Amino acid sequence: MSGANGSVFPLMDNQLLAADPEDNVWLSASAGTGKTQVLSARVLRLLLREDVAPSQILCLTFTKAGAAEMANRINAVLARWVRLPSVTLAKELGYLGADIDPATQERARSLFASVLDCPGGGLRIDTIHAFAQFLIGNFPEEANLAPGTRVLDDRSRELLSREVLTDLFEEAERTNDMRVLDGIELFTKRKDPAALHKWLMHAAEAQDMWEGTAGWQSPMAGRVRQTLGIPADADEVWASEPLHPDIFPDDALLGILAALRQWGKASGDKAIAGIERWLRLEHFERAGSIDCLVGGVLNGDLLPNGNLRHAAKFDPDFVDLQRTVADAFVLAEDRRSLLACAEIVTSALEIGRAFAVRWEARKAREGLLDFSDLIRKAAALLDRSEAADWIRYKLDRHFDHVLIDEAQDTNRSQWDIVEALIDDFFSGEGARGDKLRTIFTVGDYKQAIFGFQGTSPENFARAKQRVHGRITAAQQGIRQGRVNRREPGWQDLDLGHSFRTADIVLGFVNRMIAMLGFGEFGLDKEPAPHVGAERPGLVTLWPPVAPKQGEGQEDEDDAEDSENRDWLPKHDTLLAQNIADQVQRWLTDDPFVLAKSTRRHAQAGDIMVLVRQRKELAAQIVAKLYARGVPVAGVDRLRLGAPLAVKDVLAALRFAAQPQDDLSLANLLASPLVGWRQDDILAYVPRPEKVRLWDHLKRKDAPPAVAATAEKLRDLLRRADYQTPQALIAWLLTGPWQGRARFVERLGAEANDPLDELINAAFAYEAEYWPSLSGFLAWFDAGTGDLKRDSDSASGQVRVMTVHGSKGLQAPIVILADATGAPGEAGDLVLEDDPLGQMGDRKREVPLPPLGKDEKKGRIAEAEEAKKAALLQEHWRLLYVALTRAEEALFIGGSLNKNEAKKGVPHDDSWYARLAPLFEGEEITDPVWVWRKEWGERAEPLVPEDATTDAAPPPALPHWITTPIGPEPRPPRPLAPSSAGEDGGAAPPLPPEAARHAARRGSLIHTLLERLPDVAEADREAAARGWLERQAGDLGAELRDEMLAAALGVLDHPQFASIFSPQALAEVPLAATVEGVVVAGTVDRLLIEQTRITVVDFKTTRRPPTGAAAIPLATLRQMAAYVAALEVIYPGREVRAGVLYTHAPVLFDLPPATLVAHKNALQTAQQSLLPLDIE
Repeated sequence: MSGANGSVFPLMDNQLLAADPEDNVWLSASAGTGKTQVLSARVLRLLLREDVAPSQILCLTFTKAGAAEMANRINAVLARWVRLPSVTLAKELGYLGADIDPATQERARSLFASVLDCPGGGLRIDTIHAFAQFLIGNFPEEANLAPGTRVLDDRSRELLSREVLTDLFEEAERTNDMRVLDGIELFTKRKDPAALHKWLMHAAEAQDMWEGTAGWQSPMAGRVRQTLGIPADADEVWASEPLHPDIFPDDALLGILAALRQWGKASGDKAIAGIERWLRLEHFERAGSIDCLVGGVLNGDLLPNGNLRHAAKFDPDFVDLQRTVADAFVLAEDRRSLLACAEIVTSALEIGRAFAVRWEARKAREGLLDFSDLIRKAAALLDRSEAADWIRYKLDRHFDHVLIDEAQDTNRSQWDIVEALIDDFFSGEGARGDKLRTIFTVGDYKQAIFGFQGTSPENFARAKQRVHGRITAAQQGIRQGRVNRREPGWQDLDLGHSFRTADIVLGFVNRMIAMLGFGEFGLDKEPAPHVGAERPGLVTLWPPVAPKQGEGQEDEDDAEDSENRDWLPKHDTLLAQNIADQVQRWLTDDPFVLAKSTRRHAQAGDIMVLVRQRKELAAQIVAKLYARGVPVAGVDRLRLGAPLAVKDVLAALRFAAQPQDDLSLANLLASPLVGWRQDDILAYVPRPEKVRLWDHLKRKDAPPAVAATAEKLRDLLRRADYQTPQALIAWLLTGPWQGRARFVERLGAEANDPLDELINAAFAYEAEYWPSLSGFLAWFDAGTGDLKRDSDSASGQVRVMTVHGSKGLQAPIVILADATGAPGEAGDLVLEDDPLGQMGDRKREVPLPPLGKDEKKGRIAEAEEAKKAALLQEHWRLLYVALTRAEEALFIGGSLNKNEAKKGVPHDDSWYARLAPLFEGEEITDPVWVWRKEWGERAEPLVPEDATTDAAPPPALPHWITTPIGPEPRPPRPLAPSSAGEDGGAAPPLPPEAARHAARRGSLIHTLLERLPDVAEADREAAARGWLERQAGDLGAELRDEMLAAALGVLDHPQFASIFSPQALAEVPLAATVEGVVVAGTVDRLLIEQTRITVVDFKTTRRPPTGAAAIPLATLRQMAAYVAALEVIYPGREVRAGVLYTHAPVLFDLPPATLVAHKNALQTAQQSLLPLDIE
């Protein structure tokens, strides 16, 4: 629909239907089908309606980048419409399916101004979190927010959580709260402290579980058992019930005993003795005596003992009898495991609740919110607060049209907010009578890939059912006469035609979906086939890379520091090396031809490398490309503490905070900040035992180079005593150490962005805390502080990013670098808490602490299997997103670890293993990968137009080819004519306040003279008066009347008619080189005729000169510069100049001789780019 520059393209078929604002629309849009364009088109169609104000439209999306893209597209179109010719504007309105009558065109031209005049300066296009913050910010009292409440960033959240955890420890010890103390002890015996902290934050995020009348309270052992599927009063007696003689299959044991006695072999003696002993036991003794049968009848895994299999000759049911006994024991063991698991979960939930309660209290006391609070409080505000009806009523009066982008990534709580907003749309008269109210939702189930952030595509499907149900009920009410207003219809639409991807590539995607089955993506029906653009496309399979046995060769760019890379997986190193070699060949020896638009050779910016996870492989690919001279943008996102430049600066800060930190000092010495080579470190760092490195460097007998380093470090320590962290970092980077220049020299320009973000982090820390070096280091280490690279800044460079990060992006060539990886692990588990089965899809989720494999029984095992199945579905949806990033060429590769290399194949559920069978052709010999398989077709190679079979010999080279180029002359600095020389006869300077007043008066009159010529003469006075009241209402009516009279007096004067005619231009920028001097400036009025050019400059001084001879020298020099520039721009035409003094008003024509006399001042004029003076 619209491009980045605001151009509009035709909508087709379902796109047009979806953009129609008359209906509610639920749009399922496959990758590349223009969903953002359709959404933008619908917003434009809404804006074109007379009954829709921009403030009545609300757009919600998943990411800030998505919101920014949508806003930019819409604003670009509206800005373009302002100046489009009528014919072109009508054509673009027709593209959108809108009316093209004059009234609609007039409204289209006014929309840009209308949108800018909206409260907040534009359309409300927000992420759901930003809208939630807006919502609770507008109703702070109803949301129970304290004044000054702010949102926590990640680092502050981490630090606060540590403080709350410390308070929990101290309070439990002070009050002897054994419930908390025992729980922490039990947890830390099983897991490390980091796991405890992670669990407590997981519990704190489950606030809904602890709140309300149905919230979990202490003691909770019985409720935990019920949730695990066992009786609330279950105990050891219950656990051993399956072993009771009334339940246990003793008759099966008797059958086994008889068969073993008939067999009569010594191998069965132990089993016979165990059975006889077991049968003599009392029922309460059996639970502790299972060793009677384990090791005899059963093996250690509670399976039939295979050593007794020959006894089956005497009883054909022998093995079945063994299995019956085994099942009884497994049941008993499962009960014991569940009971033990219940104790673990109960203990963890007890400390989790204690932490969560204190966490919420601490945030409330200090006026803090985290991101989950924004959604939770906003949803509660609209649905569960006492003022919910009133708040919805107020919002209902504001928003009439809600549009939701990336709806598949919206979770249940976020849908609660959306549905509360639109609830009154379909419930009757509402607050807006018969006003048109619509909802537009666009998403794609196949692209739901953010489950790790708590989203589920099932919410998308369920929300569709709920919204459709409400609309259907509202329409029935209209038909039955219960509601007296028009109800918009319902459109359930699909988009399947891709405008960016070649049809061959999408054909491969169709085959992939058919091969896996639509159910593997979580879909309930087969999706519509993907259709793409008719142009060449190629899908290629590379063989998985695996190191050969004993392989030890090094890449050239790794030879120097291979000892530092031994920890890197060899298979990933080889894969990165091959990818870098391949990309280099595409850009040099074996150019890859692209066919979109105009056929051309691929460039670095056409290539995108995708990885499933942001691990070492991505960094290695970047390093290998960089070593081969391939332009590469670096990894799309990395932790701020990860780049080497940041680590080195932090090492300097850690040393400054604690000089006895040997490791930090050693890192600092080896960094570019100090610059010791490895040989220097090996030669001097070894020292006597228990001698600190800093003390070793300070020795009086140290070599001169070491002594110089020690003095350099002393300077750092001195500054650390009084400088803030930000100032110290700035000094390290730009002071005598010249750290930034050293980092760029060693690491390349990629070092700049992380260093800038480190400085920004120091600013953020100092804005919130009292600055100290130790405090900053603790604050910095508390969080990750991801550094996200703007994809727009990677123009002309290879992009390396995760598949998640690539969503919404595309590239002509896409490489799936790690397609051999297995699906992710299940991770954190939850159980549904719905004891009465009445909560529908609002079931409360009970978080579970980390459990061992043998502890996951019953419902926990079922929950783990369900999560694995959901993760596998997301694994395939992630593959769909990855494949559909490619516009023309897709390359699939990967590597095998040691275990996979032994088998020779990747994991069964890897992308590679499932896609490989789709390549049916023969292997093609490949210079980088040994072989490859292709599906599709390559674009024809480019042939130079002037290529001939009998090429003529090249002509002799001219002599200047071999002549060295001299130094380029330095260009002259531009001369601003308004500052061309000092005015020796100027009036005495005004006091500061009077000077500001004069400057403002002159600016206002200038603006009136610029704007009013375009206004009809009869309307000028009213327009000028209204404008002055808005822009200068504080100046008083008398002064505004004086400025109005001055401006109108000039415009109405017959002498000035030509320069204010429609043919004259206002505020015209000029630039020209006059005799080696660059003249640049802006003239107030310029009249261009066939034979003559007239330039006029305005002066608003209250003391105009009495004649042309009294015009100030600076003004004459200024006009001489303008004339000289115009003579260069318009050679052969007469150039006349004049100065208009608006106060008189009087226009002075400047004689050509006077201007020529002052033209010489150009060579000595003050060189300045400052704007013009106010006389």
